[in-house]
Amino acid sequence: MIRYSVLTSGSCGNCYVFYDGKDSILIDIGLTLTGLKKRLEIVNVPFDSLRGLFITHMHPDHSKGMGVFYRATHLPVYLSQIARAHEEKALLRLGLDDDKIKLFNFGDTICCGSFTLYPFKTSHDSAGSCGYEIVHESGERIFLMTDTGVYSEESMAIAARAKLIFLESNYDEKMLKNGPYPYYLQQRVRGERGHLSNDQAMKFLSSFSLSGKEIYFVHVSNNNNTVELVNNIAFMSHPEMSYTVCERGKLYEGYL
Repeated sequence: MIRYSVLTSGSCGNCYVFYDGKDSILIDIGLTLTGLKKRLEIVNVPFDSLRGLFITHMHPDHSKGMGVFYRATHLPVYLSQIARAHEEKALLRLGLDDDKIKLFNFGDTICCGSFTLYPFKTSHDSAGSCGYEIVHESGERIFLMTDTGVYSEESMAIAARAKLIFLESNYDEKMLKNGPYPYYLQQRVRGERGHLSNDQAMKFLSSFSLSGKEIYFVHVSNNNNTVELVNNIAFMSHPEMSYTVCERGKLYEGYL
């Protein structure tokens, strides 16, 4: 059995944990070390079960805890080669260099405890951004993709074979258009290197069968979306789908 938790999601920070009773891995660390430990305690994941940290991209809401995490644990921190090449100043500010980071290329296979991860490209305004396919030694497959303006055939194929899906549903188009963001920022959010809208997320899920899958909608904007809007469009688009909409900053957990 795999226990999992959205420890936090949204512009305030993003962090996910997967635990099989022996080994656990983290995806992103937009938390302080104290905040991480408190949330792990709530979901009963021992801190000493952690085997590694995987970063999707270097925006602070996904990566700000990297340096402190490494210095506290000396566990491997995984980041794409492309992100490393473009984010040297940010990494140095975090107190990280090549001796402390495990670099990967897209297409690599990464083994970490009971888990094997396959990073795939996403389209965001942070160099080397990625999503992950997470495969447990039991054969269970998990898909995680946030912070991307468009999605690829590869990502759809990976999601199609997963039982558990974490998918961005960042903004509602009408709220974004009529909201507080200036036009240039609206264009960034809706652009090809921005975020997925509610409509895009539902279209993505229409590309394969959702039977037997559990969906978590994550990275929901606090300014340009609401949990109610995502719930409504999810139910209207896929009435038989089993899903949870994750409110900004809140903790969610489940079992696989």
